[in-house]
Amino acid sequence: MLTGSVTGGVAILALLLLPVFGAQLPRTALRRAVEERQNAIRRDLPDTLDLLAISVEAGVGFEGALGVVTDNFDSPLSEEFSRTLREMELGLPRRQALENLKRRTEVSELSNFILTLTQADALGMPIGRVLKTQAGEMRLKRRAWARERAAKLPVKILFPLMPILLATFIVILGPAAASIGSAFN
Repeated sequence: MLTGSVTGGVAILALLLLPVFGAQLPRTALRRAVEERQNAIRRDLPDTLDLLAISVEAGVGFEGALGVVTDNFDSPLSEEFSRTLREMELGLPRRQALENLKRRTEVSELSNFILTLTQADALGMPIGRVLKTQAGEMRLKRRAWARERAAKLPVKILFPLMPILLATFIVILGPAAASIGSAFN
């Protein structure tokens, strides 16, 4: 009789928890996919800005430089730049297309770049110089981000290594402890 009540209790618990897990699983998967895409955009931003700066300094217009980036990169950022370029080709003003890009990606570094670019465009500053400066800043941020991740790595590695280290100590020190124990007897 006890087995039947435990099985019934487990069934009721499963009946209550499975819908909760079923509802949370797609949200978690979507959140993880968004974070991975944002990290890919963040990682590719300095290189993309370098290519934009080189293209603009070589005499290509900003829209042409975006085309060069979309042709030479295959990443989420180049896909977003391609969409932005298509919006501009369809007649959307550059400022509005860049605002749409900022809203779609929600990456703070890209948002800062877009803000700086729109301000420079409004003030009539040379875009090549702005792109070169932004690329240098993004490279420094990427380096700091990598250092931060590297600093967290030893802590993450420690816990999986604990059983291996414990087993190694037992194998190495076990016979020595046994011989020391037999020497005192």
